[in-house]
Amino acid sequence: MKFRGLYPEELEVWLDHVTSVFTGGRQYFSNHWHNDPWRDPEGIRIAIDNGTIVSTVRVFIRKMFLHGKPITVGGIGEVSTRPAYRRRGIATQLLKDSIKFMEDRDIVVSSLQGSQRIYAIEGWEKVPRYHARQHFSAEEQSEWKVRPANFDDEAEVKWIAELYDRYARKFNGAFVRDEIEYWTKWVRTESSNAWIAERDGSIEGYVSVAQHDKQLNVKDFITSETRFAEDRGKQLLESMLSAIIFQMDAESFEVVYPAPIADGFNAPTIEEHGSTMYRINQPDVLSEKMESTLFDSIPNLLHNQPTSLAQGIKSHHIFWYTDGY
Repeated sequence: MKFRGLYPEELEVWLDHVTSVFTGGRQYFSNHWHNDPWRDPEGIRIAIDNGTIVSTVRVFIRKMFLHGKPITVGGIGEVSTRPAYRRRGIATQLLKDSIKFMEDRDIVVSSLQGSQRIYAIEGWEKVPRYHARQHFSAEEQSEWKVRPANFDDEAEVKWIAELYDRYARKFNGAFVRDEIEYWTKWVRTESSNAWIAERDGSIEGYVSVAQHDKQLNVKDFITSETRFAEDRGKQLLESMLSAIIFQMDAESFEVVYPAPIADGFNAPTIEEHGSTMYRINQPDVLSEKMESTLFDSIPNLLHNQPTSLAQGIKSHHIFWYTDGY
């Protein structure tokens, strides 16, 4: 058994492998590769037996906001082992190989979506994500013009990206999106139902949603600094959701959205909705960047903010589904 990074010429073979192990379909994994401006075949770690890929782990190379600052992060995803090779410790060995890859690349933190024991053993720790659940009815909007986002308009995309950069810094775990290509390819594909709110020629809000029966999940939300200073974007989010439901020709939806945004911790229902696991690859580097008083545990590191960014809420931890890997 050999463990190494993927060679560029092996991409199609790797796509064959993940498609055979998962049920998501080949296009899903192909999109995750071709729409990623930071893609690197070395980040796809593979186990090979007699010339055949039998297990893989992909490290998505990203940056995320932590206490208002961008730090490097390696997202662990597409962990896949052929059924005949499971329960042999191959995935564990690949995780160790991925850790070394991240250390060699000076990637400070690693994150993944899940809570399986295999990750905890290798040093990843679960940090809960809190979501609000609230009922919204359709309402025609007059204060803002709410319309679908236009990813073909370069000026509009840049405006949204600038709003995102300022807003996302207020939370921990939100990925940095500092490449326009990421917006026009990845975000466009992963959040096809995206909307903006504009008034007097200015974009003041952005939200993307995904419908599941009579439920809407908020995959992304951005509010301008003005609206945030007013009420953390509460009125904006509620107005946008009501307007979107109206334009969908529906009467109402139950909406699930991250509780740290738009005063969500005061919504009728708050629940723990999934979790992200984090591993500190370079604790010394992290300590230099963060306030030491907030670095006593990984959950505290993600839930809390320094005084200058604190909003007086239970958690500042967010991971947007648009960035899912």
